[in-house]
Amino acid sequence: MQGGFWTKALDPWSIDYFEDKFAKPDPWKYFTSIYERTKYQRQLDIIKDRNQNPQRILEIGSAEGAQTLLLAAQFPEANITAIEISSNALGRAKNNLLQFADRIELINADIAEYEPCIEDSFYDVCIWSESIYYLGARLPLTTTYDLLAKVMDKLKDSALLVMANTVGLPEGIPEHVVTKRPIIDCYYSLMSSLALPILKSNYLEDKLGRTYEYQIWAFELKL
Repeated sequence: MQGGFWTKALDPWSIDYFEDKFAKPDPWKYFTSIYERTKYQRQLDIIKDRNQNPQRILEIGSAEGAQTLLLAAQFPEANITAIEISSNALGRAKNNLLQFADRIELINADIAEYEPCIEDSFYDVCIWSESIYYLGARLPLTTTYDLLAKVMDKLKDSALLVMANTVGLPEGIPEHVVTKRPIIDCYYSLMSSLALPILKSNYLEDKLGRTYEYQIWAFELKL
């Protein structure tokens, strides 16, 4: 084992992996799948329950802007910073989000490298879904923890962080190796040491004729 959880997981999760995935539009059906839309709405409902009018939202792993679009529509007073590693995905996001271009900042960057550029104690809400395991696969565990802590520094006191993470994807799907339950449990434990856990929900739902499991987490920052 070198550098991350598994040596063989280092190469697949490079920038090139995501550029290839987004060579064609919407590879994970974020815009069209009821499964994905339901997952997004559950996260939005958690934010609405805790903060009905956030002013600044940080989204990590925004892909082509499917969830960004919902955030902008749901929170009309919010300015959103959306960070995405794939330039292919971000190029489409610009078109998908044109109607909200005046209050959405799109950044093509790896959060592990871009984090120092983000202002501390700035955001009311952070939404960070289904990308933490890619980072954990290519970074040492200590570096992953430090990155989580630094992202928490970007949030205001009592800010909300919401995450959705797939658990235990089946073999045959490349991400199955990085979504094993003990690894997901590890990320939850790391997050719980940095912020107050206020919600952890588990779901089993169908997508394209197959049942998938995911968890939604919410944490409150306490300075």
